[in-house]
Amino acid sequence: MLYTITAVSPEVEDFIIELLIESDATFADLHKLIRDTCEWGPFKPSTFYICDHRWHRERSIPEKSYEEETMDEVELGDLLDDEGQRLQYVFDAAASRGLLLEVSHISYGKHIDEPHCHRSHGTPPPLQLESPEPVKAPTNADLLAQLNAAALASDDDIEPTDDDLFDIEEIDLEGFDFTEG
Repeated sequence: MLYTITAVSPEVEDFIIELLIESDATFADLHKLIRDTCEWGPFKPSTFYICDHRWHRERSIPEKSYEEETMDEVELGDLLDDEGQRLQYVFDAAASRGLLLEVSHISYGKHIDEPHCHRSHGTPPPLQLESPEPVKAPTNADLLAQLNAAALASDDDIEPTDDDLFDIEEIDLEGFDFTEG
């Protein structure tokens, strides 16, 4: 069997790819095909999820695991048997980023030599999100200068606020024990 698998990104509106891959290929083969098509290099471990028609995850196929079957061990034909079947491909679990995949067509009796991208449109999402400019951490000298400036400030420079003021009549002295000496 030959699968046509369509992938889209929730992050990038006009991105779509159609992949052709045999049913006896493994999920690791599909993983490599997606990485190659999107021109992503090696990165954090990824996971496929078999989903129901509402994209609820039913089974995971991780890249590496000691407890579950991995991408290298599971063939596509073992789990994909219907057109319209849905999968998620999570390539950045920490940021919940991935692609939505669907088996858009199954061709019986057709074969290809190598899995490949049949159609591609748009730009794939970046492998890593842009991080904001790093904030320069203050040096020990900066911190020491701030502490010295605070220590040298006179009490006259500090203006009291309404929160600092209180009325002596508002204090309930009952319960306090005052002793002489």
